Amino acid sequence: MIKMIFERLKERRKYEGYTQQEVANILNVQRATYAGWETGKDIMPLRQFFKLSNSYQLSLDYLTGLNDDESKVVSKTQFIDLNQVAERMKSFRKEEHLTQKQIADALQTTQSNIHKYETGKCLITTMYALEFSKHFDYPLDKLLGRK
Repeated sequence: MIKMIFERLKERRKYEGYTQQEVANILNVQRATYAGWETGKDIMPLRQFFKLSNSYQLSLDYLTGLNDDESKVVSKTQFIDLNQVAERMKSFRKEEHLTQKQIADALQTTQSNIHKYETGKCLITTMYALEFSKHFDYPLDKLLGRK
Protein backbone atom coordinates (compact mmCIF):
# COMPACT_ATOMS: atom_id res chain seq x y z
CA MET A 1 0.00 0.00 0.00
CA ILE A 2 2.75 2.47 0.92
CA LYS A 3 4.52 1.89 -2.39
CA MET A 4 1.28 2.65 -4.25
CA ILE A 5 0.88 5.89 -2.32
CA PHE A 6 4.25 7.37 -3.09
CA GLU A 7 4.13 6.24 -6.71
CA ARG A 8 0.77 7.93 -7.14
CA LEU A 9 2.02 11.14 -5.44
CA LYS A 10 5.01 11.36 -7.76
CA GLU A 11 2.97 10.42 -10.83
CA ARG A 12 0.33 13.07 -10.09
CA ARG A 13 2.87 15.78 -9.28
CA LYS A 14 4.62 15.21 -12.60
CA TYR A 15 1.31 15.04 -14.48
CA GLU A 16 0.34 18.43 -13.02
CA GLY A 17 3.75 19.81 -14.02
CA TYR A 18 4.83 20.65 -10.47
CA THR A 19 8.22 20.37 -8.86
CA GLN A 20 8.55 18.92 -5.39
CA GLN A 21 9.17 22.45 -4.14
CA GLU A 22 5.92 23.71 -5.66
CA VAL A 23 3.91 20.93 -4.01
CA ALA A 24 5.74 21.56 -0.74
CA ASN A 25 4.70 25.22 -1.02
CA ILE A 26 1.06 24.21 -1.55
CA LEU A 27 1.25 22.08 1.59
CA ASN A 28 3.27 24.67 3.51
CA VAL A 29 6.09 22.23 4.31
CA GLN A 30 9.77 21.99 3.46
CA ARG A 31 10.69 20.36 0.16
CA ALA A 32 12.61 17.64 2.03
CA THR A 33 9.49 16.81 4.02
CA TYR A 34 7.42 16.42 0.88
CA ALA A 35 10.23 14.45 -0.78
CA GLY A 36 10.16 12.02 2.15
CA TRP A 37 6.43 11.49 1.62
CA GLU A 38 6.80 11.04 -2.11
CA THR A 39 9.59 8.49 -1.79
CA GLY A 40 7.83 6.54 0.95
CA LYS A 41 10.43 7.36 3.58
CA ASP A 42 7.68 8.93 5.69
CA ILE A 43 3.89 8.75 5.67
CA MET A 44 2.02 11.91 4.71
CA PRO A 45 -0.35 13.03 7.47
CA LEU A 46 -4.03 12.72 6.65
CA ARG A 47 -4.62 16.47 6.81
CA GLN A 48 -1.90 16.97 4.18
CA PHE A 49 -3.42 14.28 1.93
CA PHE A 50 -6.74 16.07 2.30
CA LYS A 51 -5.21 19.41 1.34
CA LEU A 52 -3.33 17.94 -1.61
CA SER A 53 -6.38 16.09 -2.91
CA ASN A 54 -8.33 19.35 -2.77
CA SER A 55 -5.53 21.12 -4.64
CA TYR A 56 -5.46 18.46 -7.36
CA GLN A 57 -9.28 18.14 -7.27
CA LEU A 58 -8.92 14.38 -6.99
CA SER A 59 -10.45 11.93 -4.57
CA LEU A 60 -8.43 10.81 -1.60
CA ASP A 61 -9.21 7.27 -2.65
CA TYR A 62 -7.50 7.86 -6.00
CA LEU A 63 -4.56 9.80 -4.59
CA THR A 64 -3.84 7.12 -1.99
CA GLY A 65 -4.23 4.28 -4.49
CA LEU A 66 -7.44 2.84 -3.03
CA ASN A 67 -9.06 3.12 -6.46
CA ASP A 68 -8.15 4.14 -9.99
CA ASP A 69 -10.98 6.60 -10.67
CA GLU A 70 -9.17 9.73 -11.84
CA SER A 71 -12.33 11.83 -12.14
CA LYS A 72 -12.07 15.39 -10.90
CA VAL A 73 -13.68 16.01 -7.53
CA VAL A 74 -14.55 19.41 -6.16
CA SER A 75 -14.63 19.29 -2.39
CA LYS A 76 -17.07 21.46 -0.49
CA THR A 77 -14.94 21.10 2.61
CA GLN A 78 -11.47 22.55 2.95
CA PHE A 79 -10.64 21.03 6.33
CA ILE A 80 -11.17 17.74 8.10
CA ASP A 81 -13.80 18.00 10.82
CA LEU A 82 -12.46 15.77 13.58
CA ASN A 83 -15.86 15.33 15.23
CA GLN A 84 -17.54 14.33 11.97
CA VAL A 85 -14.83 11.74 11.26
CA ALA A 86 -15.34 10.39 14.78
CA GLU A 87 -19.10 10.19 14.26
CA ARG A 88 -18.73 8.47 10.87
CA MET A 89 -16.45 5.82 12.35
CA LYS A 90 -18.77 5.22 15.28
CA SER A 91 -21.89 5.13 13.09
CA PHE A 92 -20.27 2.68 10.68
CA ARG A 93 -19.22 0.40 13.52
CA LYS A 94 -22.70 0.40 15.02
CA GLU A 95 -24.43 -0.13 11.64
CA GLU A 96 -22.17 -3.12 11.00
CA HIS A 97 -22.72 -4.45 14.54
CA LEU A 98 -19.01 -4.41 15.28
CA THR A 99 -17.25 -3.72 18.55
CA GLN A 100 -14.33 -1.36 18.99
CA LYS A 101 -12.23 -4.45 19.68
CA GLN A 102 -13.21 -5.98 16.34
CA ILE A 103 -12.28 -2.78 14.51
CA ALA A 104 -9.01 -2.60 16.46
CA ASP A 105 -8.16 -6.21 15.61
CA ALA A 106 -8.90 -5.61 11.92
CA LEU A 107 -6.60 -2.57 11.91
CA GLN A 108 -4.01 -4.23 14.13
CA THR A 109 -4.18 -1.52 16.74
CA THR A 110 -5.60 -1.15 20.23
CA GLN A 111 -9.18 -0.69 21.30
CA SER A 112 -7.95 2.43 23.10
CA ASN A 113 -6.92 3.96 19.76
CA ILE A 114 -10.29 3.20 18.20
CA HIS A 115 -11.97 4.79 21.20
CA LYS A 116 -9.83 7.95 20.75
CA TYR A 117 -10.74 8.12 17.06
CA GLU A 118 -14.46 7.58 17.73
CA THR A 119 -14.63 10.22 20.46
CA GLY A 120 -12.72 12.83 18.47
CA LYS A 121 -9.80 12.95 20.88
CA CYS A 122 -7.46 12.59 17.91
CA LEU A 123 -7.66 12.15 14.15
CA ILE A 124 -7.18 8.64 12.84
CA THR A 125 -3.69 8.24 11.40
CA THR A 126 -3.12 7.94 7.67
CA MET A 127 -2.20 4.27 7.80
CA TYR A 128 -5.15 3.29 10.00
CA ALA A 129 -7.52 5.33 7.85
CA LEU A 130 -6.23 3.58 4.73
CA GLU A 131 -6.50 0.19 6.39
CA PHE A 132 -10.02 1.01 7.63
CA SER A 133 -11.07 2.03 4.12
CA LYS A 134 -9.50 -1.01 2.54
CA HIS A 135 -10.60 -3.62 5.09
CA PHE A 136 -14.20 -2.41 5.41
CA ASP A 137 -14.63 -1.15 1.83
CA TYR A 138 -15.47 2.30 3.17
CA PRO A 139 -14.29 5.20 0.98
CA LEU A 140 -11.64 7.40 2.54
CA ASP A 141 -13.36 10.42 1.01
CA LYS A 142 -16.58 9.49 2.80
CA LEU A 143 -14.77 8.91 6.09
CA LEU A 144 -13.23 12.38 5.90
CA GLY A 145 -16.43 14.10 4.76
CA ARG A 146 -15.70 14.71 1.10
CA LYS A 147 -18.58 12.62 -0.29
